[in-house]
Amino acid sequence: MYHVAICDDEVVFIDKISELLQKYAKKKKLNFQLHTFSDPSALQDEIIDGSVYDIYLLDVEMPGLDGFSLAKQIKTSHPLVPILFLTSHIEMSREGYKVDALRYVSKLSLNEELIEALDAAQAEAEKAEKNFLTVTYYHDIVRIPYDEILYVQRVMRYLEIHTSRQGIVNTGRGIKEIFKKIGDERFVFISRSCFVNLDHVQQLSQAFIEMDTDESLPISRKMLPGVKSTILQVWGEEP
Repeated sequence: MYHVAICDDEVVFIDKISELLQKYAKKKKLNFQLHTFSDPSALQDEIIDGSVYDIYLLDVEMPGLDGFSLAKQIKTSHPLVPILFLTSHIEMSREGYKVDALRYVSKLSLNEELIEALDAAQAEAEKAEKNFLTVTYYHDIVRIPYDEILYVQRVMRYLEIHTSRQGIVNTGRGIKEIFKKIGDERFVFISRSCFVNLDHVQQLSQAFIEMDTDESLPISRKMLPGVKSTILQVWGEEP
């Protein structure tokens, strides 16, 4: 399922875009859940509260808070998420740049331009989905970008996923299962009950990993040679 946020102060365009999105989803056999906002500050509040959508369609010009300002806030915490800008100015649509699946879509040519933009956004969202870890704990469902994972450790019967933005996220899944799901060379076990993201490691000091959060994590004696070798390879040095 793709969660799609539509923000436009003109309700008539929200309705039109929603209809086109549903037709597109049906044709492509996708599941879109639409979240519509006629007040940009309402979407801003959702962003501040931590809500994340897979695709954003933002009107460029809105009273009080424009689409560019919203996009800046979104990209600060989720740089890979695709954003489509909607505009009534045809010259912006015609000359709109295309970078990282970002598009300008003219409201005057929605039927023609929105399909191509959605193709690009959906492909980008699918690619981004592979870089997220989704975990469920009781009634909570949390989506964590791999880049924000600091380390994962087993505590009693549960796992603690330490993150840079969301604090500690708990899950009942097994540590090997989570490690396999991530499947990224930047992550390495430093003990049977803990693996770390080397992007957040400052240095290896004797038998400890020093994180960029000033935390110090012990490395098991058995795993120390392998950890050293992996760090050198990932950091671009010969072992």
